[in-house]
Amino acid sequence: MKRTVLLVFAFVMAALSVSCAKPDYKKITNDFITATSSVKDFTIREVADTSAPSWKAVIVYVKQGMANMPVLFFVSSDGKSIVADSMVYVDSKPIFTRKLEPEFGRIAFKLTEKDRIVYNPSGKKLVFMFYDPDCPYCNKAMEKIRTNSGEYRVVVKYFPLEQIHPGATRKAIGQQAEWLKKNRKDLTKDADILKEAKRMVEEDMAEAQKAELQGVPTYVMEDGTLKQGLF
Repeated sequence: MKRTVLLVFAFVMAALSVSCAKPDYKKITNDFITATSSVKDFTIREVADTSAPSWKAVIVYVKQGMANMPVLFFVSSDGKSIVADSMVYVDSKPIFTRKLEPEFGRIAFKLTEKDRIVYNPSGKKLVFMFYDPDCPYCNKAMEKIRTNSGEYRVVVKYFPLEQIHPGATRKAIGQQAEWLKKNRKDLTKDADILKEAKRMVEEDMAEAQKAELQGVPTYVMEDGTLKQGLF
């Protein structure tokens, strides 16, 4: 997706009055965007610390069609300087390394998570991963997720792209059936396990279509926000 060019200057000395009060970094960024660009639909999400005490990171998301694209600003701790959409380096090292992902809309319904495969169950933040067993990008992400011990609790849901990967639906049902066989003690017959796995995969696929997912892997955050490339 082509990124909107927000600002004309990468670095500007802000003409702000100096006071003893702590600078309002969100207001400084808001005023800068309003004064230097025609962008109207944006949200200032967060002010974050950086590895340099003299700089704060201000995370802004700009609306582009159905998507929200991240733009990073750096405001000096005294509020006098702002660096827009460009990295600040100290001793040749970036002062902010968190990866910011585009957001591709938001769904307005709750996803089913009962009896799904879960990685890092102790994670504090819930995220759903829509997955195709034959998708190389999905499998690359899954390698990281299987050893994930970070903040995310990952619930796996299936969205096999059968037209691209013939047989992926059968593999998805097989993987879900293996999980049920180990974890659902009320299902004792193979036929019942397979039937339930098929129902669950079809339920996942219906939810993916309802959410109008365009590909995999796609991640759905707890608030319904759609993201790609989270892992």
